[in-house]
Amino acid sequence: VGEWLELPATEEELQAALQRIGIDGVEYEEYFFSDWETDIEGLRLGEYMNLEKLNELAAKYEDLEDWEKEVVQAIMELEGYDLDEAIEARDQYWLCPDIHTPEDLGHYILFESGDYDIPDYIAPYIDCEKFGRDIVLTADGGFTSKGWLERV
Repeated sequence: VGEWLELPATEEELQAALQRIGIDGVEYEEYFFSDWETDIEGLRLGEYMNLEKLNELAAKYEDLEDWEKEVVQAIMELEGYDLDEAIEARDQYWLCPDIHTPEDLGHYILFESGDYDIPDYIAPYIDCEKFGRDIVLTADGGFTSKGWLERV
């Protein structure tokens, strides 16, 4: 017997779904997930996850701002964290969604971050790609499908 359930769900919705598949706590008490759909990139789910914990995670994720969801997904991609770990760590990272290459990174740091005051007449002679590659080698971060992610 199967049942689709959209998470997060209320306690009443959870209990009703369990009853519909025959989980009564007496004769049948085990369930498993045979299929799922999610818009959370990188989310790893297992057949025997705890439904209540999964529901709590879904509620935590739903409460995030859109930009925080992007950070969480980037953390999961770069660090291999599960959803709960990534949500907890989201304040320790900085995501720049427009940076996808070493050249983008070098250009951002040199000309947009405000860290350097480079005169216009020198700018054409700077190799942003090489500078960006050096930053990548020393930074605590990396490129993700969401952009450059760095631990702050």
